[in-house]
Amino acid sequence: MQRFPLLAAVLIAALGALAPGSAQSAGLERLYFLNCGEGIAGDISRWSPGVNVGQSMPFVDNCYLLKHTQGWPLWDTGVADAIDAMPNGQKPADPKATHWYRPKTLASQLAALGVQPADITFVAVSHTHPDHIGNAELFPQAMLLVQKAEYDWPGANQAPWFNQVHPVTKLDGDKDVFGDGSVTILATPGHTPGH
Repeated sequence: MQRFPLLAAVLIAALGALAPGSAQSAGLERLYFLNCGEGIAGDISRWSPGVNVGQSMPFVDNCYLLKHTQGWPLWDTGVADAIDAMPNGQKPADPKATHWYRPKTLASQLAALGVQPADITFVAVSHTHPDHIGNAELFPQAMLLVQKAEYDWPGANQAPWFNQVHPVTKLDGDKDVFGDGSVTILATPGHTPGH
């Protein structure tokens, strides 16, 4: 649940740049909210031990596509599009974990906007949980923007989170993506080492 301050900061920065007059001067033209997966958490006490034990909760993962004069950054890539083909979604082995659904693929939502995966310039990653990086390799040419601490944090069985040939910029703190103040990534470790 600690991801919300970072998400709020990124959105506030982006929305602030979209205020009348500042969008053109900063280069930020549009912000799109995309449905990047839906889930039902089996037991929300796993995020707040001792509170709401045994209670489930539905939620939606969002991704954010920005149109900037210097390119198309995408914030997170959501749950893997392959889950869309699963008739009952992706059920977890542990009933306390999250049951994932994909009502719309990320690829189809981009296509509806007239954007191809090859158009994406940057894929900025909030953190490496699977519901945030499930489609990262849909954009093999896009520069990954990820905190070094997150990139270096090993996944299951010590495996890397990303294809090692994927271009990456490992961040060490905050990053003004375009150098114009319109899109700024803020480091807020805690939820994961490089969140």
